Amino acid sequence: MIVRIVSASAEITRGIGTALGKVAEGPLAFLLVGDYGTGKTTLVQGIAAGLGVTEVVRSPSYNILKRYDSGRLILVHADLYRTQSDPDIEELGILDILSAKGILAVEWPGRYLPPARELPCVTVNFSYPAGQKVSGALESRRNLEFCCGDGCPERIMEVLRALAAR
Repeated sequence: MIVRIVSASAEITRGIGTALGKVAEGPLAFLLVGDYGTGKTTLVQGIAAGLGVTEVVRSPSYNILKRYDSGRLILVHADLYRTQSDPDIEELGILDILSAKGILAVEWPGRYLPPARELPCVTVNFSYPAGQKVSGALESRRNLEFCCGDGCPERIMEVLRALAAR
């Protein structure tokens, strides 16, 4: 199933994430694909809020991986932009984290994340609307395309359909 949603602001993107976090059950992977500044971390902040995470969620660009334990489920937020190979990913211990039945949100999943692709998975593609100037008045608008794979929880799909219908 593919659901397309246009977000007009960071607050709306965060709200989409919050709605998803409230119904998310693990294990579940969110694979986040898009250019810098398109809203990947903002969506994860919302997912964290929906899970009840109390820590401040920031992009793990330099840490590569950040784990949040204060919500109703473990949330692991990873940024794999700087990883180079499968062994780099294995050293992060993602397989161990996935066995904890938590939520995995991965920015820049690339080709190096086969274990997450075996989980129930939602791939989110972020882009700017066609013709939009990033420095223009509409720069906060984003297209979010959610692709739900096999095993994607029905509650996630229901939330996405409801959000797209607004």
